[in-house]
Amino acid sequence: ASKAAEGLCSWCRAMTYYHEASKIVKPKLEALRLAEARLADAQRDLDKAEAKLQLCQDVLDKLKADFEASMAQKKAIEEGALNTKKKMEQATALIDGLAGERQRWTEDSQKFEDTKKRMVGDVALGCAFVSYCGPFNQDFREYMVRSKFTRDLRDRA
Repeated sequence: ASKAAEGLCSWCRAMTYYHEASKIVKPKLEALRLAEARLADAQRDLDKAEAKLQLCQDVLDKLKADFEASMAQKKAIEEGALNTKKKMEQATALIDGLAGERQRWTEDSQKFEDTKKRMVGDVALGCAFVSYCGPFNQDFREYMVRSKFTRDLRDRA
């Protein structure tokens, strides 16, 4: 019934409530600390696993890039081989088509050789004809044809 006893009684009641509440809260706080420690361990394990995953992902990305580069190179090589094959087929067709021309070219070459051999004589004969038709008289022309040109041609043949 006194004011001093009322304050002391309030304090005692508060301490009782605190004690009762602390009996409930203290184990929960300890459980929280243990859970936070387990969470920190799990977080460290997760960070390690994520780092390992990132390394694996980097290796996978590098392998994918290498694979893509290799596939592009393979495609380029295949296209080059196909183009080369087409060119070879065209070259073979051209060679086969020109095989028949070889005989004609050989004959033309032989005719050209014959023409070259006769050219000197043909030119000499042409010159003789021009000289014969030229300003000289009949006696001089016969002398040149029979004595000079004919003998010279026989000597050179």
